[in-house]
Amino acid sequence: MKKLEGLAYSITNVKEDVEAGPELEQRLQQAKKDIVYNNVYSTDEILEMIDQGIKN
Repeated sequence: MKKLEGLAYSITNVKEDVEAGPELEQRLQQAKKDIVYNNVYSTDEILEMIDQGIKN
């Protein structure tokens, strides 16, 4: 565990993060699909998705 400006954090890699959180894997898979299918979202749409905590 390291500290930066009084906050504790640990350094991980993407593989560790995905293994620790299946939701992250789902979001990364959806992002890949969006790229493949050329889905583009406006800033307002992304902010709304973040507010909702889901991606349609």
